[in-house]
Amino acid sequence: MQSSVMITSELLQQVGLPAVLEATHCRTPQGSRLKNAARVYGVHNRRELEQELEAVGNLTTLIRQKHPQLVETTTQLARLRELRGTFSRLEHGTVLDDTEFFELKGALAIFSRLTKVSAIIEAAGVSFKDTSKAAMMLDPAGKKNPAFHIYSDYSPTLDDIRARKRVLEKQISKSKGAERKTLLTRRAMVIAEEDQEEDRIRRELGSKLAESLPQMQHNAEACGLLDFRLAKAELAVRWNGCRPALVSETQPAILTNITHPLIASHLEKQGQEFTPISIEIRRGSTVLSGANMGGKSVALKTVFLGLLMAQLGYFPVAESLQTPIYDFFAFETSQDGDLHRGLSSFGLEAVKIRDHYRRSKTRNGLIIMDEPCRGTNPGEATAIVNALSKSYSISDSSFLIATHYPISPSEGIRFYQIRGIRPETLAQQLPPLPEEPTVAEADKSKPSGGLSALAQPDLKQDLIRVRRIQKMMDYRLEEIDGPHAVPSGAIKIAELLGVDDELVREMKTAWQEEQWQN
Repeated sequence: MQSSVMITSELLQQVGLPAVLEATHCRTPQGSRLKNAARVYGVHNRRELEQELEAVGNLTTLIRQKHPQLVETTTQLARLRELRGTFSRLEHGTVLDDTEFFELKGALAIFSRLTKVSAIIEAAGVSFKDTSKAAMMLDPAGKKNPAFHIYSDYSPTLDDIRARKRVLEKQISKSKGAERKTLLTRRAMVIAEEDQEEDRIRRELGSKLAESLPQMQHNAEACGLLDFRLAKAELAVRWNGCRPALVSETQPAILTNITHPLIASHLEKQGQEFTPISIEIRRGSTVLSGANMGGKSVALKTVFLGLLMAQLGYFPVAESLQTPIYDFFAFETSQDGDLHRGLSSFGLEAVKIRDHYRRSKTRNGLIIMDEPCRGTNPGEATAIVNALSKSYSISDSSFLIATHYPISPSEGIRFYQIRGIRPETLAQQLPPLPEEPTVAEADKSKPSGGLSALAQPDLKQDLIRVRRIQKMMDYRLEEIDGPHAVPSGAIKIAELLGVDDELVREMKTAWQEEQWQN
């Protein structure tokens, strides 16, 4: 039984799994099908997942060594075509045409060549069955010519017909008038004989090839598996992924210096670096807190993608990663609701909360929630996230929640915090930005009339400020004893982003009053 993944397609896109699949470059239709199936191995498939990870690990070693058989392997895989239609027609006794025989002949040659790259197929954990009998049927003269046609070697009758046709064609080339007309008529009759004999041979050849169909199907699937595992290994080398260690269901997932490869690539293009995170996720509840702009959402997506990749048989981008095998994965974040079903934002959340909780009673899952109850009044929201954390604290599932709301300490609840911007860092002033244009100058630079006149102002300078503040952030996670105060800094960030002085003063006054009341 496979594990299931409960996540919307939009959120899955944000998490990055489709991009991971796209970055896995398969060369064959068979390998691409395996990739697109996105099989999430379940608890009952543990041995298969271990074999998958071992094969990918073996292949990464050969890739790093630049093993000489890799070139031949990738060349042959790139030549393999889709064969399911041909196999289906062969199985149902449909007469194949010469193009289909040609494709089979090419595939059989590929199978034969791949059996010789012994180091690669051994590392990949695949095997090929003997299809030499079928290959000989499609090359009766043993000339190893890649082309195919209905050879005269298939039948003495066909050989005799074609000999008579050649004689007639020589006579036709020298004849004229009525004699030529007679010879052409005789040639048409011989061609009809030839077509009839060729059709008989095609039916007979197809019938004989069908006897080797199981072996051919096995080898095509072996090529797909080899291709998919090789693509995974190439991705692991390219991204510097690590082989995940599978542990028992009672042990925690431990992610050490894990990176989100896609976000890291995006940041690199902007001249920034992704800060790897480390976290231990046990059965029960794990609460993640941190200030706005602190990277909580990115941390959750990184954890979810890393653990999901491991159970898909991929190598996550981490220094090390160990994980139990989860029965299901769930990721939820606050959203605008489902207008088609008439559900409010919290209405949709409540449905998901209900479903995941019921599922967790009988199955071991990883449930991640990013800022649930964001649109609910703070009192009820605090009660809901506390109830969730306390209920999951005694569950066999792992519940990871990012929230701003305070959660009471309890057995089975662990707390992590994103370090954020330290007070001493906040005391620093950002370097001055180039002088901004006056309102009059800005108005002059705007296009006049039309929709362009309604466009948002140029945010370039503000984006520069935001990136400077991001560089001051410490995105690492640290475990804390309980629900420490969320690192403050929002007002200072607003000040650094140029919010007017009088508004900042009001913010500080209100904050001091809030602190005094608490």
